[in-house]
Amino acid sequence: MIIQGSKGSINVYHKDLFISSFPLSNKRTIEWYEDNANKALIRGIKIENISLKTMIVVFKEILEYTYQKKINKKRIDSEQHQLFFMSILSLIKLKQIEHDDHILIMKKKFCKKY
Repeated sequence: MIIQGSKGSINVYHKDLFISSFPLSNKRTIEWYEDNANKALIRGIKIENISLKTMIVVFKEILEYTYQKKINKKRIDSEQHQLFFMSILSLIKLKQIEHDDHILIMKKKFCKKY
């Protein structure tokens, strides 16, 4: 299901399968989502003392776990969707995956009435 905000939506894919959608608005921009993912990365490194290698492995496991749930048509709760999206953004930041292979930003289309 695509969740549309006032400015559009961010659709997230893994292995060419649509997994999640997040709204775009004046407050929740792509930069807002990226900033939250960066804060989580920094917290993991500085506060929790988790190595980057470990974080990368965990993020990739989250991607696979969510992907398998989607393939098997099992329910994915909102927390799992958010965790999946933050993992995608973190792996993009760490240059482990490509942005264009996983994220599609769709602006809201306004139709003209004739």
